[in-house]
Amino acid sequence: MSLHILSGLQIRLIVSGAFVAILFLNTLVANFAAASQGAVVDCTVRLTSREVGRFSTEFIDEASGLALSDDGVSFFVINDSGDEPRFFRTRIDGSQVEDFRVRNWKPWDPEEIAFGPCPKGLIGQCIVLADIGDNKVKRKSIELVIVRALDLPVFKSIEKAKRTPVSVNIARKLLLKYPDGPHNAEAYATLNARFGLIVTKEQHRSSREAQPAGVYVVDFETERIEKVATWDVPNWVKDRGLGGLVTSMSIAPIAPGSGILRVLLLTYGDAVELTVKTDLLTAATWPPRPWSINSLAIYKIDRLEQQEAVTFDKNGNSFYYTSESPLGFLGVKTAAIRWVETKQCR
Repeated sequence: MSLHILSGLQIRLIVSGAFVAILFLNTLVANFAAASQGAVVDCTVRLTSREVGRFSTEFIDEASGLALSDDGVSFFVINDSGDEPRFFRTRIDGSQVEDFRVRNWKPWDPEEIAFGPCPKGLIGQCIVLADIGDNKVKRKSIELVIVRALDLPVFKSIEKAKRTPVSVNIARKLLLKYPDGPHNAEAYATLNARFGLIVTKEQHRSSREAQPAGVYVVDFETERIEKVATWDVPNWVKDRGLGGLVTSMSIAPIAPGSGILRVLLLTYGDAVELTVKTDLLTAATWPPRPWSINSLAIYKIDRLEQQEAVTFDKNGNSFYYTSESPLGFLGVKTAAIRWVETKQCR
């Protein structure tokens, strides 16, 4: 597998007569940012999914983010922009909807939801509401809103959707500014108690064709964000149209001390699983490094209309995904939740 590693300085040697001039063209932000245009696709596998439930569009009408809770039997879900400052908790089949309203939050364009360890200073597990959408690519900053799972009521067994919203408080809020200007993004995942990950949704401004996605690490302790890699998803899935845009992301459970991430990316057409080597434990450098791709698999799945939400199961052996646009204008009142088991490359 070949990866083009970007050095901190690009040097051009100019030889002219009796002297050699060294010209420094530019200094890159991250010495180790890995450009993955040369990454090799190890395999392309057709996966057959099955429907495990449906979301009622009375509540979840534009599912843009999906996260499995630690009990493995319930989802956290968030709608796209235009909704109230809220998120939901449901059973795996989409039933027993609980509506959580977040106090003192005015979302711009929430696109993703994640569940994982709370940042330092907070106890237990946390839900991160990623307000990272920016279709016009003009936002001065993006926002991560953190809610503690301990602040939510116990998920009780109820027969019908819970119609009375429950108010919850923000435990912490991060305002972040990309170091290289605004980006549109719909994919966020919590890596551990210190770091989060954002993968951008890049399009050419005039043609609207999919472009390579930027990969950014968020440091909760210092509230910094830095670019660590470029992933050429459109080239991997061979679709530079809408099918090459990253719409959601999930991280499989991380084995202690492994230094390996299993990253699942959803596009409008396919799912992409990467194994990525990085140092998230010692964090001796900022951002964590190295950031190299060990393997890359393309999963051809049963495509849903505007699929924008994905999550691994609790063991990382399968994943769930759903649609943001369940054709409500045609009278459809539910959105399918599909499950598919992953397969290893052979």
